[in-house]
Amino acid sequence: MSGTFRDWDRSIERLVDRITREVSEEISKLVESAASPIRLATYITPSGYRRPVSETYVDGDEVVVVMELPAASKESIDLRVREREVEVDAGFSEELKKTVPKYSLFKSRGYRAVVPLPKDVDAERAKAAFRDGVLVVRIPVQKPKGVAVKVE
Repeated sequence: MSGTFRDWDRSIERLVDRITREVSEEISKLVESAASPIRLATYITPSGYRRPVSETYVDGDEVVVVMELPAASKESIDLRVREREVEVDAGFSEELKKTVPKYSLFKSRGYRAVVPLPKDVDAERAKAAFRDGVLVVRIPVQKPKGVAVKVE
Protein backbone atom coordinates (compact mmCIF):
# COMPACT_ATOMS: atom_id res chain seq x y z
CA MET A 1 0.00 0.00 0.00
CA SER A 2 2.80 2.41 0.84
CA GLY A 3 4.38 1.77 -2.63
CA THR A 4 1.10 2.74 -4.30
CA PHE A 5 0.92 5.88 -2.17
CA ARG A 6 4.48 6.88 -3.15
CA ASP A 7 3.70 6.33 -6.84
CA TRP A 8 0.58 8.46 -6.47
CA ASP A 9 2.58 11.11 -4.59
CA ARG A 10 5.21 11.23 -7.37
CA SER A 11 2.50 11.48 -10.02
CA ILE A 12 0.94 14.43 -8.21
CA GLU A 13 4.35 16.06 -7.84
CA ARG A 14 5.07 15.67 -11.58
CA LEU A 15 1.63 17.04 -12.42
CA VAL A 16 2.15 20.09 -10.18
CA ASP A 17 5.61 20.66 -11.70
CA ARG A 18 4.19 20.47 -15.25
CA ILE A 19 1.30 22.82 -14.46
CA THR A 20 3.65 25.27 -12.71
CA ARG A 21 6.01 25.24 -15.70
CA GLU A 22 3.14 25.79 -18.18
CA VAL A 23 1.65 28.64 -16.14
CA SER A 24 5.08 30.22 -15.80
CA GLU A 25 5.61 30.04 -19.57
CA GLU A 26 2.18 31.60 -20.22
CA ILE A 27 2.88 34.43 -17.76
CA SER A 28 6.24 35.05 -19.46
CA LYS A 29 4.49 35.26 -22.84
CA LEU A 30 1.94 37.74 -21.45
CA VAL A 31 4.63 39.94 -19.91
CA GLU A 32 6.69 39.82 -23.10
CA SER A 33 3.72 40.79 -25.27
CA ALA A 34 2.79 43.64 -22.92
CA ALA A 35 6.33 45.01 -23.13
CA SER A 36 6.58 44.66 -26.91
CA PRO A 37 7.53 47.65 -29.06
CA ILE A 38 3.89 48.13 -30.01
CA ARG A 39 2.93 50.02 -26.88
CA LEU A 40 0.10 52.31 -27.89
CA ALA A 41 -1.46 52.90 -24.51
CA THR A 42 0.05 55.13 -21.87
CA TYR A 43 -0.90 55.27 -18.24
CA ILE A 44 -2.83 58.33 -17.08
CA THR A 45 -1.93 59.41 -13.54
CA PRO A 46 -4.57 60.37 -10.97
CA SER A 47 -3.57 64.02 -11.50
CA GLY A 48 -4.50 63.73 -15.20
CA TYR A 49 -1.06 63.46 -16.85
CA ARG A 50 -0.04 60.78 -19.32
CA ARG A 51 3.03 58.72 -18.52
CA PRO A 52 4.77 58.49 -21.91
CA VAL A 53 6.27 55.37 -23.38
CA SER A 54 10.04 55.50 -22.88
CA GLU A 55 13.15 53.41 -23.21
CA THR A 56 16.50 53.82 -21.48
CA TYR A 57 19.77 52.17 -22.40
CA VAL A 58 23.54 52.59 -22.12
CA ASP A 59 25.38 53.30 -25.39
CA GLY A 60 29.13 53.36 -24.79
CA ASP A 61 29.86 56.26 -22.44
CA GLU A 62 26.32 57.64 -22.59
CA VAL A 63 22.94 56.89 -21.10
CA VAL A 64 20.22 57.43 -23.70
CA VAL A 65 16.56 58.08 -22.89
CA VAL A 66 14.06 57.94 -25.74
CA MET A 67 10.55 59.15 -24.94
CA GLU A 68 7.45 59.28 -27.13
CA LEU A 69 5.57 62.57 -26.72
CA PRO A 70 3.02 62.67 -29.56
CA ALA A 71 1.28 66.05 -30.01
CA ALA A 72 3.64 67.76 -27.53
CA SER A 73 5.20 71.08 -28.41
CA LYS A 74 8.95 71.54 -28.16
CA GLU A 75 8.46 74.83 -26.29
CA SER A 76 6.41 73.16 -23.57
CA ILE A 77 9.00 70.52 -22.65
CA ASP A 78 10.50 70.98 -19.19
CA LEU A 79 13.41 68.56 -18.93
CA ARG A 80 15.41 68.05 -15.73
CA VAL A 81 18.39 65.71 -15.51
CA ARG A 82 19.78 64.54 -12.19
CA GLU A 83 22.50 62.03 -11.32
CA ARG A 84 20.17 59.02 -11.40
CA GLU A 85 16.96 60.21 -13.09
CA VAL A 86 15.41 62.27 -15.85
CA GLU A 87 12.19 64.18 -15.20
CA VAL A 88 9.98 65.41 -18.05
CA ASP A 89 6.87 67.58 -18.12
CA ALA A 90 5.38 68.48 -21.49
CA GLY A 91 2.23 70.13 -22.74
CA PHE A 92 0.37 69.75 -25.99
CA SER A 93 0.75 71.87 -29.08
CA GLU A 94 -1.83 74.67 -28.85
CA GLU A 95 -2.07 74.79 -32.65
CA LEU A 96 -2.89 71.09 -32.79
CA LYS A 97 -5.40 71.42 -29.93
CA LYS A 98 -7.22 74.10 -31.97
CA THR A 99 -7.17 71.94 -35.10
CA VAL A 100 -8.58 68.78 -33.46
CA PRO A 101 -10.01 69.85 -30.09
CA LYS A 102 -11.97 66.63 -29.49
CA TYR A 103 -8.98 64.34 -29.95
CA SER A 104 -9.02 61.98 -26.94
CA LEU A 105 -5.33 62.61 -26.23
CA PHE A 106 -6.21 66.16 -25.18
CA LYS A 107 -8.43 64.93 -22.34
CA SER A 108 -5.24 64.62 -20.30
CA ARG A 109 -3.21 67.58 -19.05
CA GLY A 110 0.00 66.64 -20.89
CA TYR A 111 2.90 64.32 -20.15
CA ARG A 112 4.79 63.76 -16.92
CA ALA A 113 7.42 61.14 -16.13
CA VAL A 114 10.40 60.45 -13.92
CA VAL A 115 12.70 57.92 -15.55
CA PRO A 116 15.34 56.16 -13.41
CA LEU A 117 18.76 55.87 -15.02
CA PRO A 118 20.89 52.72 -14.97
CA LYS A 119 24.11 54.61 -14.11
CA ASP A 120 25.21 57.87 -12.48
CA VAL A 121 25.42 60.58 -15.14
CA ASP A 122 27.02 63.98 -15.64
CA ALA A 123 23.79 66.01 -15.75
CA GLU A 124 25.62 69.24 -16.65
CA ARG A 125 26.66 67.77 -20.02
CA ALA A 126 23.26 66.38 -21.05
CA LYS A 127 21.95 67.09 -24.55
CA ALA A 128 18.41 66.69 -25.84
CA ALA A 129 16.65 66.82 -29.20
CA PHE A 130 12.93 66.70 -30.01
CA ARG A 131 11.72 65.73 -33.46
CA ASP A 132 8.58 64.09 -34.82
CA GLY A 133 7.12 63.64 -31.35
CA VAL A 134 10.17 61.82 -29.97
CA LEU A 135 12.47 63.25 -27.30
CA VAL A 136 16.01 61.87 -27.23
CA VAL A 137 18.19 62.70 -24.23
CA ARG A 138 21.89 61.77 -24.26
CA ILE A 139 23.79 62.05 -21.00
CA PRO A 140 27.46 61.20 -20.46
CA VAL A 141 28.10 58.55 -17.83
CA GLN A 142 29.76 60.06 -14.78
CA LYS A 143 33.38 59.07 -14.36
CA PRO A 144 33.99 57.15 -11.14
CA LYS A 145 34.96 59.45 -8.32
CA GLY A 146 37.58 58.43 -5.88
CA VAL A 147 40.64 59.49 -4.02
CA ALA A 148 43.85 57.53 -3.70
CA VAL A 149 44.52 56.70 -0.07
CA LYS A 150 47.98 55.87 1.11
CA VAL A 151 48.08 52.76 3.23
CA GLU A 152 50.40 52.98 6.21
